[in-house]
Amino acid sequence: MDENYKNIRQAVRAEIRENSSFIESLKRFADNGAVFYPGYGNLGDGLIALGTLDLFADLGWDPKRIQGRHKEAFSGYTHIVMGGSGGWVKGMWETYLEQTLAFLQNGGQLLILPTSFSGLGAEFVPYADQVTIFCREQRSYDELLRQGLPESQIFVCPDLAFYTKEEHFSDLEIESHYPVLKIFRLDEEGGRKTPPRDSVDLPLLFNDIQWSTVEQCVKPLRAVAGLMNQFECVETDRLHMAVLAALIGRNVKLEPSSYFKIKAIFDYTLHRFPTVTFEDRTSDYTLAEQGERAEVQLLRETVKRINLDRQAEWEQRTIVLRQNDALLSRLEKLQGQLNEISAEKETEIKKRTDLIEYIRHLEQEISDKDQEISCKVSEFDQVRQELEKIQSSRLHRVGEKYYSIFRLPMFGVVLRMVRKVIVK
Repeated sequence: MDENYKNIRQAVRAEIRENSSFIESLKRFADNGAVFYPGYGNLGDGLIALGTLDLFADLGWDPKRIQGRHKEAFSGYTHIVMGGSGGWVKGMWETYLEQTLAFLQNGGQLLILPTSFSGLGAEFVPYADQVTIFCREQRSYDELLRQGLPESQIFVCPDLAFYTKEEHFSDLEIESHYPVLKIFRLDEEGGRKTPPRDSVDLPLLFNDIQWSTVEQCVKPLRAVAGLMNQFECVETDRLHMAVLAALIGRNVKLEPSSYFKIKAIFDYTLHRFPTVTFEDRTSDYTLAEQGERAEVQLLRETVKRINLDRQAEWEQRTIVLRQNDALLSRLEKLQGQLNEISAEKETEIKKRTDLIEYIRHLEQEISDKDQEISCKVSEFDQVRQELEKIQSSRLHRVGEKYYSIFRLPMFGVVLRMVRKVIVK
């Protein structure tokens, strides 16, 4: 096996880390408390998410993740970093457009990590000072310029799938025993009308998943990487199956899908890997069939959005009902507390009334005692007046003089002598 692919992988990782516009934008959003919105999709989107999370870890940033695709998913946030993807193709993949525009209309700031754009971009022009967009190849960058976005808000950076750390797959290297593993698309983006019978569209085994954690991404990717290592060559029109095969040193024969992204990313990044070749081929679909496919896909996306809106509405109703139940429970609790307070109040009022009655009774007793005391005082005054009257009478004064004789010392002695004479 040619080990040169390891040096190229490290060189691309270094290119991403040394992209000053990219790293400074990430740090600016991180400093403003940004949250991360991981992309939905198949296993290829899981590889993008894994490289993105590896980069965040190297930057020392572990942002909160937003979940869900309904309109209100972005509400309550001011800065959002949106994971890279291929979900911006007009008429085919418009997965995030509606919720993103609603977020921008509310004044939010948005950073879109390396992504491909086809037919979309003009929608962001009214909010140009609120968006920072990184394209993963030159053609998307040129597309956004044509759509009217200013150069100051759009940049180019390799797909973050290339940032995936070697350690995730380094222990899976084995000697290959089989010639070719064919992985061709079976969905609307496929370039072949009839894929080979021995083709297996492995990414669709893990489809429509929001890839939010390293563990969630690594397990299925290791399974597919282990399978790839058993084959000498991988033939595919799946971009990120080609990227994964290139990262583990497999030979890759790459074909275009229904739009330009594979050729554009091959020209921008994948061509550096000597084990990867690109073979251009004409689509099996006629123009009419391609138009019908686009219409069908658009209809599917419309139905999906309607279903998501309906689901969001039911979720909102459920939340409102739960809130109502909580309010009713709280009201019942408050009513019970009010009843307890009322009972306590009645008891307090009764106690207060009884206390007032008791105080009135005491006041009456005190009043009666005052009257009684007043009568006694009046009687005492009468007695004192009569005594004073007696003391002031003439007879009282004569009596005092008479009895004063008995107080003389000699008079007492004489009386005792007379008493002895009489007794004898």
